Amino acid sequence: MNEFNELFSQGYWWISLLGGIHCLGLGLYIRYIYSERSGNHKILGAIFSLMALYFFTGLLTNSNAPAPLQLLFILIIPVYFLLMPLLYLYCDRSLNDIEQPIGFSAHFYSAILVAILVIFTAAFRLLFGHNWPLFELAHLSKLTDLHLLSLLLPALLFIQTALYFFYIIKMLSRYPGRTSRVHQDSLKDIKFRWLLVLTLALMSNWLLRALLIIIPFYIDDQVFIVNQAATTLILLLTIYLLAIYGLKQITRAAFLRGKLAQQPKKPMQASQQLLSSEELAYLQQLMQEDEQKKEKQLKED
Repeated sequence: MNEFNELFSQGYWWISLLGGIHCLGLGLYIRYIYSERSGNHKILGAIFSLMALYFFTGLLTNSNAPAPLQLLFILIIPVYFLLMPLLYLYCDRSLNDIEQPIGFSAHFYSAILVAILVIFTAAFRLLFGHNWPLFELAHLSKLTDLHLLSLLLPALLFIQTALYFFYIIKMLSRYPGRTSRVHQDSLKDIKFRWLLVLTLALMSNWLLRALLIIIPFYIDDQVFIVNQAATTLILLLTIYLLAIYGLKQITRAAFLRGKLAQQPKKPMQASQQLLSSEELAYLQQLMQEDEQKKEKQLKED
């Protein structure tokens, strides 16, 4: 059994390392190389950078951590409160073609409040208590403020994630379906499909993590390494699939833009002209009669 756990521990460590490196590289590429006029690529790059942080936390163990793991995870959790606001802003700005500077949004207030709470609690703990007992739900009577915070933060993050997913799906559901549009509108369809796939992929991983990690944490006070390795591996595979699908959508969008640029401008239709065909024919007839009169006058002279 120990060999089995050791094997999964090593696998979990390597998966976390690969996922962190790939997500960080993807986030830097989107942030600094692939650019959009609206600046939404910065938000998408930040989303993948947060995923990289999640993967890198899997590299921490009791032997290599610079501080107690409980304290490190509590200090890192407030950063995760930025993920769903970033996803909401990315979908909102992409669907509505918002090109204003991103700036600071009110959606980030929850992360700031949680960070302030964690900092004050951790500072109080460091000043007035230097022992870091192992956290066990069996000793509810001995729970300290830090232990209560470690119970409260995952629940708050779960609630925030559920609410944002609800509003994002509601926002995406209002997008009209494609009905015989021109090429420029089909670019919007490509963008919508990318947002939908990205949202559903993250939501599926969130539900899986809730079933395998969050619920067992609150019920049994124990999360098996197999569960952690499974959720991390599935998230890594999801990142790869998102990268492949995103590259395909970028190629498709570039093809449509090139095709649209090569199309010659259509001549103005009669319905868009100032004069109708009958009026043009009447004017042409008058011009011909005027020329005939001039010719007769020249002959008489």
